[in-house]
Amino acid sequence: MSQQKENVHKNHRSRMRATIRQTGVESIPDINLLEYLLFYSIPRKDTNEIAHNLLDAFGSLNGVLNASYEQLLEVEGMGENSALLISLIPGICRRYVESGEGKKINLSEPEDVVNYIKTKYYGENKEVFYLLCLDALGNLINCCKLGEGTAETVLFDKRSVLETAFRNKADTVIFAHNHPNGVAAPSKTDMDTTGEFVLLFRKVGIRLADHIIIAGNDTISLATTGKYTLLFR
Repeated sequence: MSQQKENVHKNHRSRMRATIRQTGVESIPDINLLEYLLFYSIPRKDTNEIAHNLLDAFGSLNGVLNASYEQLLEVEGMGENSALLISLIPGICRRYVESGEGKKINLSEPEDVVNYIKTKYYGENKEVFYLLCLDALGNLINCCKLGEGTAETVLFDKRSVLETAFRNKADTVIFAHNHPNGVAAPSKTDMDTTGEFVLLFRKVGIRLADHIIIAGNDTISLATTGKYTLLFR
């Protein structure tokens, strides 16, 4: 690269940094935000074209940030450092939200549960199950990751699920899982397994209060959604 071209890129990067410092990221178009982010993994190269390649490949900023490390590597111009940098962002966002939460989180209402648990699924492209353990007042004791996979596979070991609730001294528990490539509607297995656990927990004096399903921005609370409420009676 000639000295003149190098100076052009350097000046362009300086101008973008100054703009972001003055206005914040809210006013920056997605293409320029990606271009700027790539400055930190690609020191001396025009990253605008790579940013275009990313948006063309995944359709939106959301699509880019939800792409896996392996998928990002397939985009022209992306190297290992750039793919790793972008793939880390959803996880960092989850940690950011979690670290700012107060010591007591009350999850007495379904909407509170949804607002809390959906942050766990930012950028998650695998089906992940959580068990939320609450005290008698609805305060969160612990959010326990039960595993990855379908309800049938993750909840197969009933003893382990019960022991998790006992270990956390839970009065009430809530299931949560995601459908990363689908809609927030329960499968027959989801419903059958939920019903089984309602009875199982009831026998040991613990209430299974809800089962939340997340699919992107689409969410459902089985305990408060019409035909599914009978599962919890």
